[in-house]
Amino acid sequence: MSEHRFAVLIDGENISPRFLGPILAEINRSGEIILTRVYGDWTQPHMGGWKELLQSYPVRPVQQFRYGENATDGALIMDAIEIVSTNRNPVNAFCIVSSDSDYYSLALRLREHGMYVCGIGRQGTKNILVRSCNRFIYLENLGFSSSSTVEEETKTSPGALPVEDIVRRAYEASDEDSDGWLLLADLGQAIRREFTDFDPRSYNYTNLLDILRSYPDLFEVRSNNKTPPVYWMRVKPTASAPHKLRGVIKRYMGNYGFIRAEKGDYFFTKANLAADQRDKHLKSGTPVEFIEIKAPDPSGESSLEKNGRARNVTVIHEK
Repeated sequence: MSEHRFAVLIDGENISPRFLGPILAEINRSGEIILTRVYGDWTQPHMGGWKELLQSYPVRPVQQFRYGENATDGALIMDAIEIVSTNRNPVNAFCIVSSDSDYYSLALRLREHGMYVCGIGRQGTKNILVRSCNRFIYLENLGFSSSSTVEEETKTSPGALPVEDIVRRAYEASDEDSDGWLLLADLGQAIRREFTDFDPRSYNYTNLLDILRSYPDLFEVRSNNKTPPVYWMRVKPTASAPHKLRGVIKRYMGNYGFIRAEKGDYFFTKANLAADQRDKHLKSGTPVEFIEIKAPDPSGESSLEKNGRARNVTVIHEK
């Protein structure tokens, strides 16, 4: 597959300038950036943060007076169509940086012209834009340092499906070999086809391999032991139910929380709760049972390493 060569178009009225560095770093991992433009009314005070960054990044500012509510949108869309039509630059991919769902039609049109479209926006961006892109990345997953606490790293709102269910659905939609093994790269492609906003960081994991290794009772992983290694995975046959642990809710913030148990604290996300309990606010001290994904490690250097991980969290209703 040829490398993506990106035109990065940023709605400066919609995105905070503090994300510019992480945005460009993320896109650079997927290909080469050919051009970057930021759109907005540069006569307005709120664009001041962007102006300071222009000396440090190769970004072209595009002036658009706020003659109407969607003036900036129109300027960005017109430029995108011109880039595709003239093709003076070797662009084969676009990155639309905005949480404004009005860009969904542009994303679809660009894909009709054979362009790869990546969207970047805030958590909560409407699904119509998310699904119109080949891939959608949430801003909240960008720019966190490894020293951040679990609370800082998990302020996103993962999808409604538990991550293990997403893996299973993608596996079932793929063509594994006669022994049930599937290339990890093919699994990743199958997930992205159905869940364009899928990102392991939304579930507090580093990558897809990290997810699979965290569920040894559900998935098997093997490699060819070469450098770099090639990985395969398969779903394990249904076995006896894993042993459940008990604890109490330490605190719950709506999208994620912590359980205090005998072995230490366990982190869980909203998607790890039973489906009928995800819309309820769990009070501190509520008794629960859960399946351990990762045991707590008191010797860990960060909160992420010290806390365990839990899934299938269920409230215990005392009789």
